Amino acid sequence: MISSRFVMRILLLSTIYPRPEGNIGTHVCHFFTKEWVKMGYDVHAVHIQAVYPQFLYWFAKIAQKRIAAKTSAVVYTKRENEVVYYKMDEVPVCRIPVFKPIPHGAFARKSIKHAVDVIVKSNKEESFVPDIIIGHFPNPQLDLLYELRQVYTSSKTCEVLHLPEEIDQLKGVYGKNLTKYIQNIDVWGFRFKHLRELFSERFGQPEKTFICYSGVPSTYIREGFREVEPKVTKFLFVGEMIERKFPIKILDALNQAYPDNDFHINYIGDGALKSDLQRIVQKDHKEDNVSVLGRIPRELIKDEYDKADCFVMISKGEAYGLVYLEAMARGCITIASRNEGFDGVIVDGENGFLCNAGNAGELADVIKRIKCLSKEERQRVSNNAIETALKLTDEKAAKLYIEDVISKM
Repeated sequence: MISSRFVMRILLLSTIYPRPEGNIGTHVCHFFTKEWVKMGYDVHAVHIQAVYPQFLYWFAKIAQKRIAAKTSAVVYTKRENEVVYYKMDEVPVCRIPVFKPIPHGAFARKSIKHAVDVIVKSNKEESFVPDIIIGHFPNPQLDLLYELRQVYTSSKTCEVLHLPEEIDQLKGVYGKNLTKYIQNIDVWGFRFKHLRELFSERFGQPEKTFICYSGVPSTYIREGFREVEPKVTKFLFVGEMIERKFPIKILDALNQAYPDNDFHINYIGDGALKSDLQRIVQKDHKEDNVSVLGRIPRELIKDEYDKADCFVMISKGEAYGLVYLEAMARGCITIASRNEGFDGVIVDGENGFLCNAGNAGELADVIKRIKCLSKEERQRVSNNAIETALKLTDEKAAKLYIEDVISKM
């Protein structure tokens, strides 16, 4: 075990990290690093920015809106070639462009070596020698962790996986090197329990693992419990209107569960399926039952959670889904996808409910089940949801994460 008698130095590597310009990018890793800094750890972050052949940027410029709407990914239309240093919330960040010839393929070996040289040189200038090196997302982090371990021989390594497709891609990306890369990792983190099971089925059960939960700001959590309504009629969806989130399936399920049309759902978000949903609402004369609100300011979404009896999102390929935790923090009865990112946080029937991703018929049955609960039973689920969120604030989730890793080193 690593001694805790000194300031722990943590180097985090990720292909996803927010940028200071316009606050672009997913904050999933930054939520952890900024809290670790507050806790007194010495933390440096490295953002591996994939760069592709120039012709792919021409295509991205033409199809930017379509790609973003279909995948919810940030689409870059300009090729970056320079290393950039910046600081966010007292976290020093180094963004390194690394060449990747084919999307979803391996990074170029020469470019990986260059990234390692940049990281080592930057650390040397800062007199920073990491005690723990953590990678989020395996490509190219498994490669980088192996190479950096050759430099920092006393450092411990941790790799965090987010999605099942990352497991599927490992052999194709790393080939004959995969075994030694896997053996190089001291601790494996998984964003949800089913992901750990999938990895173990494919590569064997790692000796040391943990579940890497994210949190919500403590200010988001409702003070005290929320009194549930006598009837369940108000629903909410917050997310991208894209195929893998199945927004239209939710309306199908509500129509099945409420043949008397005694329901209303607010959809918050944008994407390729928004116009399709609006056409269905108009064709079926559901204007009194459905409001398609589009994007609204984040500070206003909290009010929407407070108005809703149920929050519903039955996505496929959801690494975690902070909107679920936000809804639970406000006391919403929350329905999430089974065997996806939030299964394990939600215990079916205790602090929320689970449904197979995209299954409108099963979702209708779940909604009917909730409708049949007594007010006291629904109150218990709502109260348990808030209690769950209280255990997963940003601070508590980050503390649980790093202490779990350190205890296994």
